[in-house]
Amino acid sequence: MITLKEGQYLSDVMNEIPSNCILSKRIPGCGATTLELDTNRSSIIVVPNVPVIVSKCNKYDNLLGVYEGVNQSQIIEYLRENRIRKIMTTPESFSKVKSACEKCGINVYSDFFLLMDECHQLIKDVDYRIDIVMPMNDFFLFNRKALVSATPIGFSDPRFEENRFEIIEITADYDYRQDITVTHTYNIAKAVGQYLESHNETVCFFVNSVVEIYSIMNQFGLLEHSAVYCAPKSRNKLKSEYGFTNAYTEWSAETMKKYNFFTGRFYTAFDLELPYQPDLVIITDPYNAEYTMLDIDTDCIQICGRFRNGINSATHIYRVNPEIIAKSREQIEWEISAHEFAYTTIQTLYNSAENKESRFAFGAVLETLPFRKFQYPDFTKNWFAIDNEINEVLVQSQYQSDILIMEWYKDCHFFNPTFTKCSYDENDEKMKIIRAARSVKDKRRKMVKLLSEIEEPFSEYALDFINDMRKIDPFIVDAWEVLGAERLEELKYNQKDLNEEMILAQRKGNKVVKLIKNTFKIGSRYSNEFIVNELTRIFDLMNIHPEKEITPKIIKDYFQAVNCWVGKKKGYQLVSALV
Repeated sequence: MITLKEGQYLSDVMNEIPSNCILSKRIPGCGATTLELDTNRSSIIVVPNVPVIVSKCNKYDNLLGVYEGVNQSQIIEYLRENRIRKIMTTPESFSKVKSACEKCGINVYSDFFLLMDECHQLIKDVDYRIDIVMPMNDFFLFNRKALVSATPIGFSDPRFEENRFEIIEITADYDYRQDITVTHTYNIAKAVGQYLESHNETVCFFVNSVVEIYSIMNQFGLLEHSAVYCAPKSRNKLKSEYGFTNAYTEWSAETMKKYNFFTGRFYTAFDLELPYQPDLVIITDPYNAEYTMLDIDTDCIQICGRFRNGINSATHIYRVNPEIIAKSREQIEWEISAHEFAYTTIQTLYNSAENKESRFAFGAVLETLPFRKFQYPDFTKNWFAIDNEINEVLVQSQYQSDILIMEWYKDCHFFNPTFTKCSYDENDEKMKIIRAARSVKDKRRKMVKLLSEIEEPFSEYALDFINDMRKIDPFIVDAWEVLGAERLEELKYNQKDLNEEMILAQRKGNKVVKLIKNTFKIGSRYSNEFIVNELTRIFDLMNIHPEKEITPKIIKDYFQAVNCWVGKKKGYQLVSALV
C-alpha cells in the first residue's frame, strides 16, 4: 500500500508504474496516466474513449493519439521519427499500432510498456463493445505491463493469477471524501425542477441518455442555454430528430454553456479543466433508461473525479424500480455455470454428430444458447463478459429500493452522503385537484382529464407523471390506457361496466390471443368441454377473471366457428381467425 499526503501525486512517491500490477489508486486525478507519460520509456497506453486522447495530446507534443481516422502510415512515420515513443490508443485501434510496429521491425512486446488505463471499463463496456477487450489477448505477451484504475473491479480471468499480478493500493492520509446530496424521487422532472430553482450557477449534468437529456432541456426551457457532449451517433440523433445543434463529440471550455450535459463517453479518464467550480448532477432513471443505472463504486466516483479544479456541489437524483429482481453474486455465478453446462452438453452432441444434418441442427442451437455471449468469436471463454454480467446484475439489483442505495453510498469510501427525498406533496397543483375530489368517480374523472391533456408522443417526464398517477389509482390509469377517455365517459365510470370492458379488452390482448392460437387451430373441431377448460386455464394464467361464467361461445370472440359434433359431444369447428 502506498499513502499519499494532501497535495501529493503519484510522481511524488514512485518513479514508475511497476510491471505485472493492478494499480488501484482509489483517488481520481492523482496522476497515474501522467506518471507513465513522463516516465523515460516507450509506452502504449490503452484508454477507453477518444476524448481523453485528444485532451492528453493537447498537453504532450511527443504523444501520438491513435483512434478512428488515424491511419497506419501516420503511426509508422511517428515510430521512425521518435526514439522514446508515447502512444495513446483506443482498444479498437490497438491492432493498428501493433501492425505498424511489425512493419517497422519493432518488437512491440519487448520495446513497449503496455498500460491499460481505466481498466474497470474492460468489464463495464464489454457487453455492447466487444472489441474493448481485444488488446487483452496481446496484453499478457508484453514483458512489461500493468493496469490502472481509481475504481477497479475484480478480474476473474485466470491469466492474472498465472502471471502473478499483484494489486498495489494507493490511499491517502487525509479526508478526500466528496460531499454529495443523494435525492430519491418518484418523479425525476419534479426533482430536477426543484434543483434548478435553487442553483443559478453553471451546472454539469451526467445523464447517459440523449432522449432524457433533450426532455430535460425542452421541459425546463434550457435549449438555448445548453451544450451536450456525447458520441457521434447521439449528436446526429439530437440534430436530426430534435433540431438541437449545440452537441459536441469533443469537449472544450469554450463551448460550455450554463447547462452542460455529458453522456457515458465522458465519465472516465477525461479531465475537465475549468477556472471555476461547477455544480454537478447525476441522474438515474431505471424506468425510462436502464443504462442510466450507475455503479456508485465506479461510475459515480469517476464522474466526480473529472473536474481537476474541483466542484461546488454534487447531487445524485435517482428513482428505483421495485420490480427489479435482486440477485446475489452466488446466484448469478450459479446461473452462468448452468448455462455453461448446457452449452458444453450441446457442444458434445455437436462434436459427436454422425451426420451433417445433426451437426447443422446442434450448431444452430449452440448459437442461440445464453452462454454464447460469454465467448469470443473464436468460441473461447470471455472472462470479461462474465465479470460484466455479474457486475451489471449486482448494480441493477441495488436499484430495487432506496434503502439499498442509501446503504451503498454509506459503504462507499469516496462519498460523504446526505440523503433527501422529493415526492409529490400538498403543494403540487395537480395532486391538489385530485385530492379535492368528492368521490371515487369524481377523482377518476379528474385524473383522466389530466392524463388526457398530456401531449403525444409522451416525453420522459410525461411518463413520470403517468407513473405517479398509477400509484394513486392503478386501475383507472390502466383503463385510460386501454379504453381511452371517451369510452370511460360513455361508461360513466361505472365500476362494474369498467371491469367487464377491461376483461373483454384483456381477452383480446396479444398475449391471450397468442396463447389461444397456440392451442386452437383453424379447421379443427373441439368439444365444448375442452373449449371451456382450455379458456379457463389461459385466463387464469393471464390473471383474467371475468365475473360471468366462461362458456363455449367465447371461442367465437377469436374465431369464426360453426356448431359441430365431436364424437358424441357438442362443440365447434373453427373456420377462420377473427383477431
